[in-house]
Amino acid sequence: MKLHHYLRADLVMLDLQSEGVESTLRDMVHHLAEHGLVKDERSVLNALLEREAAQSTGIGGGVAIPHAVCPELSVTIIELALSRAGIDFLALDEQPVHTLFLLLSPPASSGTHIKLLARIARLMRQPDILEKLLNSETSAEVIDRIQLFDEEHP
Repeated sequence: MKLHHYLRADLVMLDLQSEGVESTLRDMVHHLAEHGLVKDERSVLNALLEREAAQSTGIGGGVAIPHAVCPELSVTIIELALSRAGIDFLALDEQPVHTLFLLLSPPASSGTHIKLLARIARLMRQPDILEKLLNSETSAEVIDRIQLFDEEHP
């Protein structure tokens, strides 16, 4: 499974300026709505917040992977947001989050959803990847870096 196949340059936010979990998720979901990928922002936001209430998706190391299954979707969506300043996302290690992969899937894609979560976690365990992503100047450069990972780690 290739992570870069699910990424689009218009869904890479290079310098997200949000604060806190709810504000961050609201901004990310709104960005998806602006691109015509979600219609019911409130429903998607509620699904994400419900997941966060169960346990933070801030997995540590500056990374969060907020995710939810959304009945309104017909395809899996990944949005990537970078925050150079860092966001208090209530991460498990209590450190600011700098990279957020928002993953939304339709109910029929649970296998893909789980594989993508694992693939994102594997990517973010690579040495220096967080720094490389944060130092990217364009969305295309971010995707190129992830594509390189996909090619080196089949």
